[in-house]
Amino acid sequence: MRAYEKPVITVDSGMAEGIYAASGATQGTLNVTYHGVWDRWGTNGGKGLAMADWSGIDGTITLNIKFNETVDQIETDDASVQCAWNGSTATLTFASTASNPLTIGIHIDHGTSIDDLKMESFTYSVN
Repeated sequence: MRAYEKPVITVDSGMAEGIYAASGATQGTLNVTYHGVWDRWGTNGGKGLAMADWSGIDGTITLNIKFNETVDQIETDDASVQCAWNGSTATLTFASTASNPLTIGIHIDHGTSIDDLKMESFTYSVN
């Protein structure tokens, strides 16, 4: 499916008269799947496993993943990925040439059971 882009009209005194319209192509697809518990640390905490995969994307991807619990750390299997977390949201920034699929580890260290961790949603943008 193609995304509609509203045409823009500009005036350029150096150009011949006319109206030029173009619509951009869809910027590929990206999907994130949460697989559940990857590792347990004693009776509380642990690491959850998610995987991101994409196709048809060219550029820098910013991926935001929202969880139902506070995230204490995020890691990936690709050292080029920049990882940040704030509250229940993890943000990963990476080139579309990064490891695909991308393995994502979500750490819960604050006493909550890793069994309770769920992914609620994700969004992404491409620059």
